[in-house]
Amino acid sequence: MDFTLEATAAAVAEATQEVVGRLAPDWTDKFDGDGFDRNAWEAITGAGLTVLALPEALGGDDLPLDALTPLATSAGRAAVVTPLVGTLAASVVLGRHPEAAQRVAAESGWFAVAIAERGRALGAPSRTTLRADDGASVLTGVKTGVAFAEGAAALLVVTDAGVAVVDPRAEGVTLTKTPSSSGAAEYTVAFDAVTVAAADVLDDADLLAAAYRALLSAYADGLLAGAMAMTAEHVTVREQFGKPIAAFQAVGQQLADIYVVSRTLNLIAISAAWRLSNDLDAEADLATADYWLASELPSALRTMTHLHGGIGVDITYPLHRYFSLAKDMARVVGGSDGALDVLADVTVEEAACS
Repeated sequence: MDFTLEATAAAVAEATQEVVGRLAPDWTDKFDGDGFDRNAWEAITGAGLTVLALPEALGGDDLPLDALTPLATSAGRAAVVTPLVGTLAASVVLGRHPEAAQRVAAESGWFAVAIAERGRALGAPSRTTLRADDGASVLTGVKTGVAFAEGAAALLVVTDAGVAVVDPRAEGVTLTKTPSSSGAAEYTVAFDAVTVAAADVLDDADLLAAAYRALLSAYADGLLAGAMAMTAEHVTVREQFGKPIAAFQAVGQQLADIYVVSRTLNLIAISAAWRLSNDLDAEADLATADYWLASELPSALRTMTHLHGGIGVDITYPLHRYFSLAKDMARVVGGSDGALDVLADVTVEEAACS
């Protein structure tokens, strides 16, 4: 496999870096009423970057998933907090269903993906049910860690029988805002016998879950790279005993460990997106990425916080945003134990099939 970006993906990366590079986030903010950086979101949507996966008839470019991951990675590198990951993942699925996409599309709007469930990792089968009832379907269950659910043009809900496209204001849908480390808007969403029209049930639950996990790992890849760049600069200019602390062997060893985590996450994220774009089984890569997000990413951010000394825990210092987002993602994917259980199941299944 060649890990060099293809021309289309490289163009997306360049466009995203240009847009994100013009942003000047306030690291001390608690975000606006939407629970995210509205200025950043308007810049990204204004550049037409969120519709790239949609067909040309809907204003998109019909791009595959691996061409979209540089967009998530660039946003992560700058720790930009927006509904980007959920919107891109939803667009990958809606691109296969133009009529459904037209019904829920909204200019400068976003989509929220409801996939996580309490006590379960992202790769585990969904316990949210979708049952046929008199020409429609009835949705029942509870989803946790649903980012930016309030105000979304639609919720795309992963169930045991497909994807349910639901209006967050529909009868039977209850949104409860829950705390997050970063302060970004996050909700527990309960579905109490919600009626879903047949046209709003899409047979793409596996694809939506996989696309969301792949894009989340790409965002985490950028997040870690951005924190690494910040840390490398800090240890180069901060001096102790008359020389930069980067010159000390202990600091160099810690940076080397972080580099290994970063490169591994980068390769996993690229591989997962490439395999999905080429209709190959990516479950092993996705399960590995989830575990890396839950176990290794927070650990790497803790080390970098330590290397920054006292300013690392200052909420007005940018690294605090990076660490907070890493903790949120570790929780959303199901924690290290849950993610490891899913990875073990995938490994056993692959071994049995070989």
